[in-house]
Amino acid sequence: MKKEYHIIGRRGAGSLIAEFLFEEIDVPYTIEFPGLKENKNLVHPLGKIPILICPDGNRIYETLAIINHITHRFDRLSPKSDSIFFDRYWQFLSLLATSVYPAYHRQHHSRYYVPEHAYEELRSRAKSEQALIYDYIENELNPFICKDNITAADFYLYMLTRWDLDKTSLRENRPKLTFLIDTVRNRPSVAKVLEGQKKYIKSV
Repeated sequence: MKKEYHIIGRRGAGSLIAEFLFEEIDVPYTIEFPGLKENKNLVHPLGKIPILICPDGNRIYETLAIINHITHRFDRLSPKSDSIFFDRYWQFLSLLATSVYPAYHRQHHSRYYVPEHAYEELRSRAKSEQALIYDYIENELNPFICKDNITAADFYLYMLTRWDLDKTSLRENRPKLTFLIDTVRNRPSVAKVLEGQKKYIKSV
């Protein structure tokens, strides 16, 4: 039997991006959601997910590395290296991974960063930083990050917005971001993944 890609993840968490991309390019895969203490298959030094196990047995961790593997292996959903959008794509993907994602993590998992009495201050600062970035992204979308070409960066951006604690404010005065969120959410690939997790997570 031919081996498939296998994702080790958590419901509604960062492993969604691997599912979105595989569904979008029609690559078969399997997925499992081990408990927090079931880390025998994890190779990240901090035991984080997602982990992508390739058909040849190679294991890849860190979301950007997984996105890079999928888009390059199947030559889909990322600009060519000689494209005028190549640097822009990586610029935005990196911005999302190094600034927007950590801001959400500080809001949802404040206990990892500060004592309980400082939770609200930490969350407030993270939200303020995030708002500046989302305003910047709003001005840059046209209608996607790389103009008319939807890329893995757009799917990643959509995934991050699912974690927002105030989705009404997220969309307020950001019509272009709202359009991207709705457009990506309504793609058959994304709808299929979210339907599969429907009993575990809330819809946007």
